[in-house]
Amino acid sequence: MNDNQRQEELQNNQVEENVNTTTNKKSGGNTALIVILIVVGVVIGFYILMWPIIRSSIQTQWVKPILYLYPEEDIDVKVKFGNEKVLKTTYPKYDKEWNVHVKSDGSIIDKNGRNYYALYWDEDNDLDEDFKNGFYVKSDDSIKFLEEKLNEIGLTEREANEFIMYWLPIMQENGNNLVRFEFTKEREKENKLIIEPKPDSMLRVGIIIKKVDKKVKIKEQKLEHFDRVGFSVVEWGGTIIK
Repeated sequence: MNDNQRQEELQNNQVEENVNTTTNKKSGGNTALIVILIVVGVVIGFYILMWPIIRSSIQTQWVKPILYLYPEEDIDVKVKFGNEKVLKTTYPKYDKEWNVHVKSDGSIIDKNGRNYYALYWDEDNDLDEDFKNGFYVKSDDSIKFLEEKLNEIGLTEREANEFIMYWLPIMQENGNNLVRFEFTKEREKENKLIIEPKPDSMLRVGIIIKKVDKKVKIKEQKLEHFDRVGFSVVEWGGTIIK
């Protein structure tokens, strides 16, 4: 083999080596891209499958709302929700609506003749409270705070007693709390109440509670006062922000 043949052979080997190197690089790049696409697909699939669980873990719940009905005379009343899909527990059982007979003293009688003093439900909601205003309440001040604010809002002593008996243990167990009250306009946006005959006056009030570890400065919330006129309806409930 002469020098020209040797040089030609070396050139051919070099070309072949370059081709193999380029092919390997392309193959490696394609493999990496495929791996990335598989990983992205797995992640997306995981979140699609797990979203109901993730959503339920961050979703808040409107707890212990009860509805008092105070007609001026004995009447039949229908109560419906604008968004009944969010309802969880109801008592008496809610079946597309509540259809009850209500006496002038506020006692409620269902179609089976069973008596109730209020209608009860709880519901899921997506409340995202940033506490732009409200109150900072220490555990030892909880009773005084609730008594004063509920009286200012316009709850009767019986309504306030039931409200306090439910929410006081939660506030005291938390220690220190941020508290804000939500009223009719906000509640109607979340889940409208449709009542027939239409009430002359309606109060929907709820307490929003968040545990805090230290004192927080917050702009004090101005509370609305409820005046009862004619056929009156009162709801109270609340939620806990984690």
